[in-house]
Amino acid sequence: MDFSGLLKYFVPKEKKFYAMFNQAAENTIEASSALVKLINSPELEDRRSIGLAIKAIEKKGDEFTNQIFDVLNRSFITPFDREDINELTSTIDDVVDLIYSLSTKIEIYRCTVFSSFMKDMVALISDGCQLIKVAVGGLDDFKSSTKVLKACKDINKLESRVDEFYHMAISSLFENEKDPIELIKQKEILLNIEKIANKMEDVSDVVKTILVKYA
Repeated sequence: MDFSGLLKYFVPKEKKFYAMFNQAAENTIEASSALVKLINSPELEDRRSIGLAIKAIEKKGDEFTNQIFDVLNRSFITPFDREDINELTSTIDDVVDLIYSLSTKIEIYRCTVFSSFMKDMVALISDGCQLIKVAVGGLDDFKSSTKVLKACKDINKLESRVDEFYHMAISSLFENEKDPIELIKQKEILLNIEKIANKMEDVSDVVKTILVKYA
């Protein structure tokens, strides 16, 4: 057994970190659920209201992130490497930041058309955020590593599925959209949805890295 493997048996669990990770993961679920409502809402006023809600969720996510970093800076013993805690916290926060960025673009561009591809993509993102919660929630007990790895694998599958929808959507857009301004707007929205899925996969990769080191 190497030193890091031996060390995990003597380092006490820092339960406060796990609780904060779970809060941050829950926040991605809240943000992605609001995004689904935003994309599916036919009314401009409803979308504006949902956009404000997403802004509040993003600010709450920043508070969670700052709280974790503050505790990290004050802690002598951490449940795993500080670099991994920093990376996990940042990538989870990035998911919410990208959802907020997308909602802002939808309002700025005055988007009124949301394709079935967009709706399918954000539905997958919502499912992926549920899986983030499962993956992150299992880090406090490495005996559940099988469940965590399955969640990570499922996130990767969802990301691939979002990519497939993205390419189909772009193909359909260039084939059918005659208004160049609308084409640009929709292409940008699709690209930003894909970025969210890519960031979810980044969260999965960080979780898998932690498992490899400590499980």
